[in-house]
Amino acid sequence: MKWGKVGNFGEGIGSVGRIGEVCRHVERVPLPFIVGFDLKVRITDRESVTLAMFLGEYEHTIDAKGRMAVPARFRAQMDRGAVISKGMGTCLSIYTLERWEQRSNDLVAGMASDELRDFERRIYPSASEVELDAQGRMVIPAKLRTYAELGNEVTVAGVRDHFEIWDRATWQAYQERLDSEGSQIPF
Repeated sequence: MKWGKVGNFGEGIGSVGRIGEVCRHVERVPLPFIVGFDLKVRITDRESVTLAMFLGEYEHTIDAKGRMAVPARFRAQMDRGAVISKGMGTCLSIYTLERWEQRSNDLVAGMASDELRDFERRIYPSASEVELDAQGRMVIPAKLRTYAELGNEVTVAGVRDHFEIWDRATWQAYQERLDSEGSQIPF
């Protein structure tokens, strides 16, 4: 399946789904197990895809084997697989497999060859597919834990289309810095 852009709420524009298909209907659908809302895109009259948002902040721990319990609200979105990679800053980013492919295609499309080569060499070798075990835990590779300077206490932050894992103290310092700068939040 090839993904494209979806218009603003209520607009049926863009190329979403398989090549040649046009988005016919966009609606917001509340789901009880997800905080916020989902964006539901009807690709054809018979099938639809739900793009759920990752929202919220959760405090978790990483055990001696590098396992971390994924917040229960995020687990259902990871049922088809996920990818963990270096994030922007000192954190790790986790995308659903579908969103990882979409994001990769979007980023690659706008890059020159030198830029693309550097990007691919930085992101893909360190990325890893992750699966949840029966207890809803994922294993965070040791190299990625070292990159993000993760101790055993971490914060999991939902960031719209993915979630991030931060060392708890680093996350708190980052949030304090944002608060002190008085950044303008439109909500």
